[in-house]
Amino acid sequence: MTTIVANSADLPFLEEVDTRLSPDTIADLVSIGRMMVVKVDGDAVGFLRWGMFWDQLPFMNLLWVLPDWRGQGVGTTLVEAWEKSQLAAGRDLVLTSTMSNEKSQHFYRRLGYVDTGALLLPGEPAELILRKPLAQ
Repeated sequence: MTTIVANSADLPFLEEVDTRLSPDTIADLVSIGRMMVVKVDGDAVGFLRWGMFWDQLPFMNLLWVLPDWRGQGVGTTLVEAWEKSQLAAGRDLVLTSTMSNEKSQHFYRRLGYVDTGALLLPGEPAELILRKPLAQ
């Protein structure tokens, strides 16, 4: 398994699987290094998209793995590579979120993320905000 910062060669995969964003937005995020891809034998099997919360704190917006590759360490590999990249950039805290009715909250807690708050929107389950301090 190899994790890389996504590049233009990864755009077809990202545009196919990241249906939440337009192809132009995905291309923009790739151009500024805000997407990572994990590959197995040269084929992309998952990605991570991130941004900056309050323009200061790295925030993992989306972690996605092909269904056939879930439960095989792909997500963990992506998150750990992203955390290392943030630490190398001098950042000591990262954030993410997940819906309170999603199983992914347990995945993040297993990786050391702790609950730090919630966003409550009408008619939606609570959006749990999780944080993880990174060792310097």
